[in-house]
Amino acid sequence: MEFNHAYKALAGKYYDAAIAAFRKGLILEPGNEGVHKDLAYTLLKTGDNAEARDEFAAAIKLDPGDETAATEFAFLAYETKKPIEARRTFDKLRHSSNLAVRKTAEQAFANIDKPLEDGIGRWQEALRRAPDPLALSTFSAHWELAHLAELRDELPLAAEQFGICRQLKPQLPELLLILARIWGELNRVEDSQAAWLAASRSTDSRTAELALEHLGTRYPYPYEFGAALKLDPKNIALRKELGYLYLAMHKEPEAIEQFETVLAIDPADNATRRQLDALRGIKARVETSRSGASPAMPDAKTMGKKSLALGYLRDAVKYLEQAHEQNPDDGEVMLQLGQAYNQSKDDAVALDWFDRARHCDDPAIAAEASQAYHNLRGDASPQTTIWTLPMFSSRWKDLFSYGQIKRTVPIPGLGKFNKLIQFYLSMRLDGDLKSGLPVHIVAPQYLSESSLIFAAGLGTKTWHHLTASVEAGESVNYLPFRHDEGEAVPDYRSDVNFAKVFGRSLASKESGLFYETTADVVYNSRFDKDWFFYSQHRSGETLHFGNGMTGQALFNVNYVRDIKQQYWANTVEIGPGFRLRASWMPPGMYLATDLLHGFYTMPSPRPNYNDVRVSVWYAVTKTKTK
Repeated sequence: MEFNHAYKALAGKYYDAAIAAFRKGLILEPGNEGVHKDLAYTLLKTGDNAEARDEFAAAIKLDPGDETAATEFAFLAYETKKPIEARRTFDKLRHSSNLAVRKTAEQAFANIDKPLEDGIGRWQEALRRAPDPLALSTFSAHWELAHLAELRDELPLAAEQFGICRQLKPQLPELLLILARIWGELNRVEDSQAAWLAASRSTDSRTAELALEHLGTRYPYPYEFGAALKLDPKNIALRKELGYLYLAMHKEPEAIEQFETVLAIDPADNATRRQLDALRGIKARVETSRSGASPAMPDAKTMGKKSLALGYLRDAVKYLEQAHEQNPDDGEVMLQLGQAYNQSKDDAVALDWFDRARHCDDPAIAAEASQAYHNLRGDASPQTTIWTLPMFSSRWKDLFSYGQIKRTVPIPGLGKFNKLIQFYLSMRLDGDLKSGLPVHIVAPQYLSESSLIFAAGLGTKTWHHLTASVEAGESVNYLPFRHDEGEAVPDYRSDVNFAKVFGRSLASKESGLFYETTADVVYNSRFDKDWFFYSQHRSGETLHFGNGMTGQALFNVNYVRDIKQQYWANTVEIGPGFRLRASWMPPGMYLATDLLHGFYTMPSPRPNYNDVRVSVWYAVTKTKTK
């Protein structure tokens, strides 16, 4: 059934609909090799070469003898920056019994292989002529040679050269990932595992994330940590983790050895120093006070609180750590230690104390510590934003409704970057009552898609009145008489927005002139993968009528155009308008009426038009307090 729908859509050149139907059908029938190929060819028509490549790969997996699919895959692999897979496939096809396939593959293989062979020879000769082939200045030569060797499947040479690169520049974390991959292909399983483990504890977050994805969920054994440390002996995170693993196994001497090595690498690691002191049985020394009082203070917590209040941070830390030794479960002491270290600019240690305090039994202290912990990490607070724009248009004699519910979700591990970048989940409504015109000939500004759009995306915070976002989701049509009702269609969009108000805005407490401008550059996959540019300008006067009622008399100039020069997406609209906000309305709400004359800037089968638009705008943002 789904395949029939796909082929009908394909015949009508509705490629996006055909692709969606093919995918839906393949979920139910994944072993249909022919459909994988037809989907691949359809994806080529929409320019999705990487996805087409993967569908040809699926077809080959189902039928390894399909040389047509293999040839298409090889060419696409090369075009989509997968030269190793392309070369391997052409190498296999050049031994085909089919003369045409063999000739095509031989030529393509030579086009890929000969430059690689020549490049390897040149770099090997350059290294032979180098005065010192292992000098740091030869790094780029070893790197190029290793890269070409990997592309030509000369894996032992690639492993040797990348190994030399790591000797010359051990600080480059990506080399561990490369060696792990190549050693794995050479069946050097233990070496590969050690490299993946070392990379997974890298200070470079991207390297660590990629390595963790490969390692899986099994926790490594101590000997595997040891092998990883031979590869990366200055990996502090790896060494500390091994130390704590030894502690869990009650192997204190081995743990002490690891912590001592950590301090030798980084003498400023105070947390490790305290852990090592505790293992050795060393207690923090208490200095004698100026008055000659006993070093064992009767109430270290009180002295610590007073020292912190007066700004004597060293004394505060000293007394509070003593108080913590006397009562390790006192959440208030842990919170104050976090505050003392934070004020001393030692944020790493402060974060550790706030983390401990936020798990204490006292809910008030735990809440305050949790807030301090997240603030210090730079974690963004989750936000829920809702906006809606119901609107009546006299031009279409229809009622439209646009809206969105968006929930931002801080990304673990990004810390302060969450203040710049937001991950969000979204549901959009793009609907109207009649849906009286075909969607493919109507501008999204005027008529709706009659859909709910569920998506996830990334967006920036506002910077100099600019924001940007990208999102991917599924659009589900809800009208029972539409042929695609209930179907999920991929929906990809991006937006760069600029918005600024000059003068007295509608929220201003004073009357006066204003000018408002917004500009958007939008990509929308649903509209033939088109790019749109929207520019809206409103200028007029803000008026106060008493009793908390505010209005704006204004003039509109709206400009729309697109890259593909579709007539409905190239318009100019001008005309007067009025906005009204009453005291009883919630913040973020106003009523608007606009009387617009529009004309097309491209040749159009439709005449210029007049439109009266009556709308209600409402937007609200709620921030969750941690």
